[in-house]
Amino acid sequence: ELAVRLPSAIFGILTVGLSFFFVKQVFNNKKIALLSMALLAISPWHIHLSRVESESNTAVFLVLLAVMLFIRAVKKSSWLFIPSFVFFALTYFTYAGNYVFTTLLVLGIVIIYRKQIFKNRYFIVGVILFILIALFISSKTIFANNTKISGIGIFGDPALVHAKIEIPRNEHINTNSLEAKFFHNRLIFASEKFAQNYLKSFSPEFLFIKGGDNGAHNILNFGNMYLIEAPFLLLGLFYLIFFKKGSEKKLILYWLLIAPISASITKDAPHTNRMFAIFPVLPILTALGLYYLITLVKKKAFRNILIASLIIVFVINIGMYIDRYYVHFPKNEIENWGFSYRKINDFINQKKYVSKKIVMSKPETSPYIFLLFYSKYDPVSYQKNASRYGYTEDGFVHVKGFDRYEFRGIDWDKDLNTNTLVIDFASEIPDSIKNERYSISQISESGRPIFSVVETK
Repeated sequence: ELAVRLPSAIFGILTVGLSFFFVKQVFNNKKIALLSMALLAISPWHIHLSRVESESNTAVFLVLLAVMLFIRAVKKSSWLFIPSFVFFALTYFTYAGNYVFTTLLVLGIVIIYRKQIFKNRYFIVGVILFILIALFISSKTIFANNTKISGIGIFGDPALVHAKIEIPRNEHINTNSLEAKFFHNRLIFASEKFAQNYLKSFSPEFLFIKGGDNGAHNILNFGNMYLIEAPFLLLGLFYLIFFKKGSEKKLILYWLLIAPISASITKDAPHTNRMFAIFPVLPILTALGLYYLITLVKKKAFRNILIASLIIVFVINIGMYIDRYYVHFPKNEIENWGFSYRKINDFINQKKYVSKKIVMSKPETSPYIFLLFYSKYDPVSYQKNASRYGYTEDGFVHVKGFDRYEFRGIDWDKDLNTNTLVIDFASEIPDSIKNERYSISQISESGRPIFSVVETK
């Protein structure tokens, strides 16, 4: 687990330090840079995605580094255009959402700084490298397999498409009329859905109250940002628009506006992980708001009272987060994080069970990948022997089985025999199995049964 999670943790830590130098370069203000760095370091959004395996977290670091080098190249050392564009291109290999976000960001940053860069030979070299690397990466990734893209897109849920297009069209007297076709078609549906998703990305509910709907990326009933940050985010945006000038102001605002686009073309937006491209901008704007408010208070005594009050409220907010994250989150989400699969692997690989067939329920939860991971199963053998189900409505393919493992719905009348172990969630075990003919072993976490392993005595 450490090897899987460590890269994300390292890039998360590096992003904290990098944010200081980025903001200092953009605003030439050490206090704003320190505030931004501090807010980024304590952010629930950043802490959460830095402590799990997250490609989007790595992509944020690469983007921040690329933009910082680009601005540095414009102002002082033009040769830095080359590594800047290399890092921009590497984001395509890091996270799928960056195919949209990085492309838009590069186009925007080139337009914003066009007067300073177009005649620079290092810029030309950097652009050529960017295009070559991006094309190579795309040929091996997005152009090689579009399964996930089709599955998570706006049209990825056939039931929703049916409810929003086909049913309303059939409610017209003449389903083939111009009116019916004009208002109820895939283009209108996609445009409306995209606009709704985009606006939700800036909603108080998503940012400050509950985050997205994916439990893996959010703590229950806790936003991606602290509630105390809400007024300062707005104040910072006001301060940036009306009191700051220059290309960097345009860059920050442009970054803010394009960040939700890639997430907004998916069916379950706003999505905390896919929206993470926006993240560096939010602590910066919040820091600007805090700095602006503090500088408005001229008397030192009042300013100190204000700072002390803000610190107290922030500490309370952080304390609430720590309580929910370290105390309640593990208990409420334990079934969704695969905590018990290591224990399952250890159990079924005991000497007395290694020759038995394993039947495990719910292939849609991908239990196979945990068993491969914890047993250190040979990847080449797996790739040769694995069998799979067909495509799901979401465009995914689930594993049916490999070696002695089979993943499917359980037939309790037929599957239980002396050569088989049957594994299901503890809550799914039927009462008819709980008798003296069968032995049921519980796989528990924190005293709570998660899985049951059933065998014939």
